[in-house]
Amino acid sequence: MARTQSAEPVPALLPSVLIVDGDPDTRTLYREVFNPVATQVEECEDGAEALGKAICLRPALVITETRLRRIDGFSLCGLLRSEPATRSAAIIVVSSSATAADKARAITSGANEVIAKPCTPDALVAAAKDVYERMQRAALTGGTAPAVRLAPELVPPATERRRARSRTFPREYTITPPVPPRALHCPVCDSILLYEHSYTGGVNERSPEQWDYLRCAQCGPYQYRHRTRKLKAT
Repeated sequence: MARTQSAEPVPALLPSVLIVDGDPDTRTLYREVFNPVATQVEECEDGAEALGKAICLRPALVITETRLRRIDGFSLCGLLRSEPATRSAAIIVVSSSATAADKARAITSGANEVIAKPCTPDALVAAAKDVYERMQRAALTGGTAPAVRLAPELVPPATERRRARSRTFPREYTITPPVPPRALHCPVCDSILLYEHSYTGGVNERSPEQWDYLRCAQCGPYQYRHRTRKLKAT
């Protein structure tokens, strides 16, 4: 009896995707792109709505524009990283203003990938799958911090990286720092500061450093340095 050939394996679908963009046409386009490759697709038009929906739904992937009402995309990234319910979500920032400064700000706020508009649907889906797979691999190997990848133009030349490593202990991005972030208040309005992420490093392993980055919803970002116990606006 002839053996029947097995069917080609069906590609795994992405879990839930949350699309955040103020333009309804863009949200519709992204929804059409992700409906065939995701188990669930939700959308929001502003950052505050997106934060609430993300905490309730816990999407595996968030795709957000930077220019949003109420809470902008940069702040949204930081808030998602500071919330236990959304800390492990993969985040892609899609921005029409993709300058080097904006890309660096998005990465330090917690984004895993930054893509410039306009981008093709295929490129967006490919980036989403790549980011999600990197996050999954990090989770399987015991990693807890997001698998952040800098845009090529933000990575310093190899000679500069070697020179920096010779002068100082490498600085690492993390959302699970060795010393838990302190509960701090804004020195201007006394509001509770929201933790976003940390950097650890120092001169060497015997002289560790930790910088916590926090944000006041009204007054903006702050940095707290553990060694000096000083809080300053950034």
